[in-house]
Amino acid sequence: MAKKKHEPMPDYMPTKDELALHKACLDNGIIISPIANKKGLICDEWRIGIAFQPNYKKVNLTPTVYTKDNIWQEYFLMCKFYYDKYRR
Repeated sequence: MAKKKHEPMPDYMPTKDELALHKACLDNGIIISPIANKKGLICDEWRIGIAFQPNYKKVNLTPTVYTKDNIWQEYFLMCKFYYDKYRR
């Protein structure tokens, strides 16, 4: 039985606005990251993990599972959500 190789994270070039949202989250202590939704050795689905400083080891995962087609769009939507929520 041949092993299936895992699917790598897709390439994505964020816009300047998306990079600004990401930086604003980091500046406010909000850590957002794609996390592999592993099923054995196969990794072609992801969830988004959110952690807050100073308790950065407690990671909250989204209930939704994302594919390579939509992971980065949903990631930056999550950044925008937290930017809007904690905007000062």
